[in-house]
Amino acid sequence: MMNLQDLIAKKKSSLKSCKTVIKDQLGNKYEIEHGQVKKLEKNLPFVIDEKPDLHVASIIPGLYLSSQDPAVCNDILKKYEIRHILSIGVNVSEKYDDIQYHTCDLLDLPESNILPSIKKCVNVIHTNRKENILVHCNAGVSRSASIVIAYLMIIMKLSYDEAYNIVKRERSCIRPNDGFVKQLRSIENTTFVYES
Repeated sequence: MMNLQDLIAKKKSSLKSCKTVIKDQLGNKYEIEHGQVKKLEKNLPFVIDEKPDLHVASIIPGLYLSSQDPAVCNDILKKYEIRHILSIGVNVSEKYDDIQYHTCDLLDLPESNILPSIKKCVNVIHTNRKENILVHCNAGVSRSASIVIAYLMIIMKLSYDEAYNIVKRERSCIRPNDGFVKQLRSIENTTFVYES
């Protein structure tokens, strides 16, 4: 009869070798096999989407929402007769003479205070909506969507959910970060004073 140590040793010798691949927060990739760690080629810690997102969502008359890609595409801007661009947290690389540019610094972090940005941006949108304004951030998912939702809430006296649903219907990929959602819900049913 085999003792426990011999049984374990025999079972271990019949196991197939395996490799484990891990990636750290900086994008460094490592392979571990037989206790040996081998560094692999460097990758970015996120997936790069190289396809441009040229979808422009018409939210209400005069108010459009997109990623940063349409903001540098003159044909698209002409198609929608955009005269104003409000860039949230990004700077547009290419600018056109017949368009007025407005910017607002805002990081897409749950802890970022969005309320000062809302005050500034609601005024910019309201002042220029009659000439068609495009609001965008990098991806058109969190920051710019939050600003457009806030605009609808304040100007049209909508709840967060009502405003969110209007925007989501026109741009299905929106997803304001949790901190922004909480702050937007906090201004429901309040008289939110924006700069005028």
